[in-house]
Amino acid sequence: MNFDAFWQTHRRFILGFVGGVVVFFLLLAMTGNGAEEKLHRSKSTISSTKRKVKTSAMYGSRQLSELQQRLQALQARNQELSAQTLPPFRPRFQIPASTPAAQHYIGLTGALRDELIGWALRHNCEVDESLGLPPVSPSQPQQIERVLHGLDVVERVVRLAVEHGAVEVDKIRIAQKSRRRPGRNRSPLEITPVSMDVVFRRLSATPFLRSLFAEQSAGNPLGLVGMEILPQDGKRLEQHVRLEFGVGQAVSLAEEVQQ
Repeated sequence: MNFDAFWQTHRRFILGFVGGVVVFFLLLAMTGNGAEEKLHRSKSTISSTKRKVKTSAMYGSRQLSELQQRLQALQARNQELSAQTLPPFRPRFQIPASTPAAQHYIGLTGALRDELIGWALRHNCEVDESLGLPPVSPSQPQQIERVLHGLDVVERVVRLAVEHGAVEVDKIRIAQKSRRRPGRNRSPLEITPVSMDVVFRRLSATPFLRSLFAEQSAGNPLGLVGMEILPQDGKRLEQHVRLEFGVGQAVSLAEEVQQ
């Protein structure tokens, strides 16, 4: 076969084939270098991560169990100190361990409305039918507990007012949101504000206020934080006393940790 004739006939095909082969190997070399670099970086990352894992503190089931026991001991101590520094709430206004919180709340508030408001009416005193309870019943146990502790104070003050001749206890309010001083040195107490107006007609409010202060100095104080005695109404001979209480409750250690 004449090579010159073959070359002339297939020159374009041969040049194209050789060029394709050259381009293929160039691309292979370029991608191969990139893959090697990626592989090298991945190996370095894996080695670095392994070193960090080896040097990091690891907690096993034994350590976790010890931490749980320590937390439970601190919670028990927290409750013990709270009981020593804060006045205890009456058992009726505490959530029994054997009863769901919502069930206890509904039963107690319904019974107390009938009992307290009816008793006050028989003594010629009108009491705010809401007793300061929120229009929508709280669902969380912590919220229920705060409202019940506020209700404990409401019930005691209403009875004192009625016993000293009040004709009305109005504008009762138990705040759903507690107050707590913010910041690093914030108070370990959550304060639930409770307020109400007590009205006397043709009677002095002084005996009632003396009983209120006596309760404050007794073993189970009401937490009175504010009081305003309005001037006597000359026409109706009424005297209004506005009261504000702060119901203190220690923050549980679990809540403190979460915050």
